[in-house]
Amino acid sequence: MPPFARHDLSPASPLDVDALTVAMALAPGVYSRNRFFELFKAPEVRRARSRARVVRGIVQHLAVLLRDGAVVAECVAFERGAGRVRLSYRVPTLSFERRTELSELEASCVLHLAERAGLAGFAATADDREALHAALLRLSGGEAALLLR
Repeated sequence: MPPFARHDLSPASPLDVDALTVAMALAPGVYSRNRFFELFKAPEVRRARSRARVVRGIVQHLAVLLRDGAVVAECVAFERGAGRVRLSYRVPTLSFERRTELSELEASCVLHLAERAGLAGFAATADDREALHAALLRLSGGEAALLLR
């Protein structure tokens, strides 16, 4: 596997926040704060990092549902509309309920990560994978295939 290249991502260059969110969610260590300290001063990058944490946190909660033997289909609801996705789910053993608004790209990321984690009932569609791939290609040409594994 080829090493990831360091990119010229300075805070002065235009950032694709959605693409950065996807990259940080799929492979959190690629854009580490220690290696790209100056980059993380930009508010857009802090937002991308925060949204990536939300996406990964959702998948972790869904894994708790499965570990506890809950029927995930009864606990999770995706409502799509107008470019946004409302995701709600319950973790009955924790008396926890969460509702969050995601972009279509973030929802695709949740589905991909849940599928990759082996969570039954979650599968990214071809359109989801294509959207994720296109977002990653906006950051760099060669890493997209590696991050989507």
